[in-house]
Amino acid sequence: MTDIPNANAPAAEAKVCPSCHRKLLTQTSILCNWCGAKIDDPEYLARAAESRQALDQQERAQIEATVQEEARYGVFGRLKRRGSTNPGGNKPLV
Repeated sequence: MTDIPNANAPAAEAKVCPSCHRKLLTQTSILCNWCGAKIDDPEYLARAAESRQALDQQERAQIEATVQEEARYGVFGRLKRRGSTNPGGNKPLV
């Protein structure tokens, strides 16, 4: 059986640092997590930039939703709504 890489699979699942040859902890950093060397692979850098941009967009959307909710209900109203819709698993001490 031959190993044929899937074209849709991420190419750098086990990306390693070119200088210290250790596995990178994240796929979004432009520097090695271990030795601090810059990773010069253009494909890796493009993929890292895309994933950082996607994370930034998610964070911005979440902040924007919070700001809109606070503008609509006020800070205490937002906290009250959040507490009533998501009470959490905290049970009172007896």
